[in-house]
Amino acid sequence: MQAVKKIPEVQAVVERIRKNMRRWGISVSFLARQLDVTRQYAWQIVHYRTPLSVERALEIEEAIDQIIARRMHLRTFGDRLRAARLSAGLTLKEVAEMIGYTWVGVERWEKNVCMPKPGVLWHLCSVYGIPVLAGEGAQVGAQHPGIRTELAASLATAGGGGVPGDLRRHGPGRRIGSTQAA
Repeated sequence: MQAVKKIPEVQAVVERIRKNMRRWGISVSFLARQLDVTRQYAWQIVHYRTPLSVERALEIEEAIDQIIARRMHLRTFGDRLRAARLSAGLTLKEVAEMIGYTWVGVERWEKNVCMPKPGVLWHLCSVYGIPVLAGEGAQVGAQHPGIRTELAASLATAGGGGVPGDLRRHGPGRRIGSTQAA
């Protein structure tokens, strides 16, 4: 297999593409569907393993910018959880180990098979570095770039499937309706 001759301008664009995909939690599969190409070709683009012209690289970067602008990859709560995990640079197994669940359970939340309990959601947000307590949502944009801002905004608000108000009042380790820590 012959190595691809890398053009510095294209390499810089590909680095920005990869950085934005990682930051916003955009998968290679999602990019492939949006570009109407195979996953293999999309992977080769993201890892610069195929010849690209500067124009084609800029077209792909523009497509990613449009995906981000329209938040197309964040349609469900599970999509937001997955994107936050990827943005934090963690694997399913690492997150599962940190919160005391199996990686399958974390995957089920990300695939919208079921929802995590409020206490678990609080732990997930702390692992991902997302503040969820009332009043902290305003500063999130400055502290957490990319997708973590999106998830924090959806969690910090009472509406739209965010964190229930009871969680904001009680935090982890407390039973809802109880005055003692569990």
